[in-house]
Amino acid sequence: MVKIKSVSVKNFRNLAEQKTELADGLNIFVGNNAQGKTNLLESVYLCCLGKSPRTDKDKDVICWGENYAKASVDFASKYGERNISIELTKDKKTVFLNETSLNKIGDLLGNLNCVFFSPDEIRVITQSPAERRRFLDIDLCQTNKTYFRSLVRFNRILTQRNNLIKNSATIKELSETLAGWDEQLAKEGARITIKRREFCDMLSPKAAEAHKKLTKTENFELSYQASVSGETAEEIYEKYLKKLNESIEKDFYQRFTTFGCQRDDIKFSVDGIDIRSFGSQGQQRTAALALKFAELEIFKIVTGEYPILLLDDVLSELDRSRQKALLCFNDEVQIILTATKVETALIKNIPHKKFAIKNGVASPQ
Repeated sequence: MVKIKSVSVKNFRNLAEQKTELADGLNIFVGNNAQGKTNLLESVYLCCLGKSPRTDKDKDVICWGENYAKASVDFASKYGERNISIELTKDKKTVFLNETSLNKIGDLLGNLNCVFFSPDEIRVITQSPAERRRFLDIDLCQTNKTYFRSLVRFNRILTQRNNLIKNSATIKELSETLAGWDEQLAKEGARITIKRREFCDMLSPKAAEAHKKLTKTENFELSYQASVSGETAEEIYEKYLKKLNESIEKDFYQRFTTFGCQRDDIKFSVDGIDIRSFGSQGQQRTAALALKFAELEIFKIVTGEYPILLLDDVLSELDRSRQKALLCFNDEVQIILTATKVETALIKNIPHKKFAIKNGVASPQ
């Protein structure tokens, strides 16, 4: 079972330099707003994925007036006792696994997996397809390094293709330039499409099961809406390449790549109603929660271990039954929870370790 033993930080946002020892089960960090609760979760997430869930700029986590920040976790998994440390300066990020520097972020992924849930996570249901693709990419990059490499290559080729489109003077010139790039883009796009579809096929029944337990009556479905359909990667590749070629004129006039898996989506429905646009806020929140339960189960199936569950101020968004379902999901899952307050009755029969966090200092209670 994956368990974080301790979290250490230095110059990380407003957190004081400290090492916090965690319990194997439920860990609760309680405090007022702006005291550092979310920053602590952010430091753990950073060690899991090599990036922050809140910003694309690594330097943003460095405490004001300091030149660097550091986050570190000691954890145990089926591979034994391990440590991940990340040091950030204003222009460099260095990642260490057991004190050995890693050359690529891809080498970090999969060592310590996490599922993150905050009130903003309802965005995966309500906002743009980009949020739903991001949801898929985060999970797949943690569980499948081949996917991560395909995604990196795809994004690099897509950027190059878009630059060529912007700089081409005529459609004829563009057509002659894109042939080689399109073959590479279609190859990686087909791989991404297959993996996303397979993941959604695994996720759908688990999410439906979790949703049924939460609502008792409603039927939840999700499906991957791909730009290209096909049974095999080769079939998808051929169709993908053809579509790219057919879109060149449209791309030229719109000045970007208008077709591809960078525009794919996930459909979520409850009792046949598309809840992305027509669901109530309650339905959307329940669907987001069901997705988190399903994610945990998929990680267990794929990796053999549950990930760490990071819960950032979500209890206030859920009714009592859903709060209880979340905290009692499975005693194999280590939970790190932040809240402004937690009712004693809610956690009375749940083994836990509680911390008060104030002015960036976490103190066991």
